[in-house]
Amino acid sequence: MIPSSLIPAIHNIAVSPIWLETFLIITFAIHLMLMNIAVGGTVIVAWHSLSGGSNISRDLSGKLPTILALVINAGVPPLLFVKAIYAQFNYTSSVLMAVYWLAAIIALLVGYYGLYWHYYRYESLKDGGRKGLIFMVLCILLYVGFMFSNNMTLMLRPDHWIEYFDNPHGFILNLNDAAFFPRYLHFMVASLAVGGLFVAVLGKMKSDQDYIETGFKWFVRATVLNITVGLAFMISLPRDLMLMFMGKNMIATSLFGVAIVGSVCLIYLGIKHKVVLASIITVVLVYVMVIMRHLLRDAYLAPYFKHEDLINTSQYSSLYLFLISIVIGLIAIIYMLKLMYKSGRS
Repeated sequence: MIPSSLIPAIHNIAVSPIWLETFLIITFAIHLMLMNIAVGGTVIVAWHSLSGGSNISRDLSGKLPTILALVINAGVPPLLFVKAIYAQFNYTSSVLMAVYWLAAIIALLVGYYGLYWHYYRYESLKDGGRKGLIFMVLCILLYVGFMFSNNMTLMLRPDHWIEYFDNPHGFILNLNDAAFFPRYLHFMVASLAVGGLFVAVLGKMKSDQDYIETGFKWFVRATVLNITVGLAFMISLPRDLMLMFMGKNMIATSLFGVAIVGSVCLIYLGIKHKVVLASIITVVLVYVMVIMRHLLRDAYLAPYFKHEDLINTSQYSSLYLFLISIVIGLIAIIYMLKLMYKSGRS
């Protein structure tokens, strides 16, 4: 069977694709940074729980529920933009893995409640209970990330969709893709680095050297490891896509060079405990990585889809409504965080 025959028909979009791509990159980078803090922070709390906990893990556990709430809310816009641009691919992959995909939503709600339970029952829970609860939440977050990675890679492989005829019940995963596991590990190891950096930022705000030293230990070690994992991910890509980052496409190659140099700089800044500069470069590198990811996705789909194929109906009122909603939403979130900080619950 020809894979392209399984792809649903092209759809209409309300505005020029460049707007959707731009907002996809901006919003996904924000979601990714918050997700990294949530996952990395949970790993740090779980690790500290093995030795009975610490002031850092106690403090961090109180921030994780709020961070996870922000992760969930910040994840909605990029997911909608993905569906707006790549509807015929992403909706299909969601249906093919429907059982796992819907289970991820339920699991995320359980994990969210688990973080609240862990924080508010921190003192009353027995040591074994705290450990069991935080590790359960960690497993849930890893599962959710695993399923998101499956969905976002399965949509890129229409040649794998023919599995539906042997497995039509929503249990298809993208595990036979050589690049899947390195890609997933690349995201998860990055979470350890960003989670550590978040602890260091907290230390900077508190003028607490213990926070800074602990945070940068996680940050430096995870960054070193992630360079290796990232290179493994690059090598696992199909040859023509890998070469795109090695001279075949100058934009992609330049971004890859920036990512390598930036990662080395981050290791140096982490060793020197430069919190502010490390934070700024990390944000820049996250955006570089997100753009590289976007280029890679388009390269995967190039045999089946081009953005110029989308039918633009030029109905910009929906874009204006989105921008207004974003502004109002940001103001509301900042106001609520400010109230929470004043109440002493941050």
